[in-house]
Amino acid sequence: MTNKNPAVSVIIPMYNAEKFIEPCLNSLLHQTFDDFEVLVADDCSTDQSPTIVKSFVEKFGGRLIPIKTKKNSGAAGFPRNLALKSARGKYITYLDADDLLTKTAIEELFDAAEQFDAEVVHVERYYEMPDGADQIFVRTLQTPPLVDTPTLETDDIGDRIERFTQKKFLWWACNKFFRRDFLIKHKIEFPRVNMFEDLCFFIQALVHSKNYVRIPNVIYIYRIRPDSLSHDPPHPFDITRNMIDVFRVLDKFLSSQDFFLRNRRYRYMLLDFFVRQRVGLVSKNIYAQSDAAEIDEYLRRNVFNVRPEENIALTSHLFDLVNVLYLENERLRKEKIYGK
Repeated sequence: MTNKNPAVSVIIPMYNAEKFIEPCLNSLLHQTFDDFEVLVADDCSTDQSPTIVKSFVEKFGGRLIPIKTKKNSGAAGFPRNLALKSARGKYITYLDADDLLTKTAIEELFDAAEQFDAEVVHVERYYEMPDGADQIFVRTLQTPPLVDTPTLETDDIGDRIERFTQKKFLWWACNKFFRRDFLIKHKIEFPRVNMFEDLCFFIQALVHSKNYVRIPNVIYIYRIRPDSLSHDPPHPFDITRNMIDVFRVLDKFLSSQDFFLRNRRYRYMLLDFFVRQRVGLVSKNIYAQSDAAEIDEYLRRNVFNVRPEENIALTSHLFDLVNVLYLENERLRKEKIYGK
């Protein structure tokens, strides 16, 4: 390896990905753009995935750097942060160990970043490939309209926040390109939480970036695994606890920014959006399960009675949720009793 720093660092967090890491790395080996390094941050895997990664080191000619956490962190955020400390590229892009990049992905991202002097390049669409399927489909989780040419985003933070809450931004860390010095300057990293860490990372990038570019390219292949969180969700208690943790991380960041101190409605707009969207993932299950008392006790102990002035938005939504679920359960109970 030469002493010249690469143009791009590809960061891959990995945990027990032996079925997927080989095609993931192969998709990088065949890139049309080769001025990049790959940092695979292994989160203490217990399968053969670290051995598979080592078998690729020679193939990458010194551009593949295996990294290992001291203990399993339980989420992708910490391995990503660890790899960022060793990364040397001008730009950073994140790739999950079970996903793939198209052959020209890094070249397209790099060209867009250089053209606009961008701190962030945002890709709105992605390919979706169900596990074991031969076909892939173009998808987006954003609300249209989408861009059809590379487009420089407005630098009006308030406007960005409003459109984010309208689902006009895909907040995954993957499928994006970040300038490394930008991340370091603003201390943008993933929080130590087990879920939704991408949201906090993304909001910081959205708020701090001046040149934020959207491109219409489809370069990321998201593989749907049957054992992913969406198919095998964690216990509602764990999700609830993590939502509270993320809420506080997000609120702490917003409270540290002059813009949100001067424009508090945007702070509450973001917090409101997070609570409504994330609570929706588990709201139908929380009070329907036998551990409802445990969850209720956790919320009262850690939210309702702790610094209530800092939890106004969250507390309001949780009480709202309890009321909605109570009414829904009453309706279902009456249907069961009266057959209506």
